[in-house]
Amino acid sequence: MRKMKKGNRNNGVIDVTTVGGRIKKLRTDLGMSQEELGFALHMEGKSVIYGYESNRRGISGDILVDLARILHSTPEYIMNGESPAEEDPYISAVVAIMREMKSDADRKVALEHVKLVKLLADNDR
Repeated sequence: MRKMKKGNRNNGVIDVTTVGGRIKKLRTDLGMSQEELGFALHMEGKSVIYGYESNRRGISGDILVDLARILHSTPEYIMNGESPAEEDPYISAVVAIMREMKSDADRKVALEHVKLVKLLADNDR
């Protein structure tokens, strides 16, 4: 008897209307596995992350802050799907670009460039 493969029930679309869905979307956008995220949170294996992403496990405040940092997001977005309404679109674009960067070293270099541009703009005034 042949085992049937588990099919993706939602055709690859992640439901970001739930806390777990938003965590999964942020994680996959960064190219991280559940195991890698668990490791970054100092947890063993991927079962805890699966619990968060399937909305079967609650998230403590400390873990929420760490998740937001690791996933380059905010606790507000993870919990209720809201980004700050007053955020400037240029800032949003920079944040999106930074989120796409794979390494902390790349993000640090990009941040230094932004700081340099600010310094130059301040000197022009």
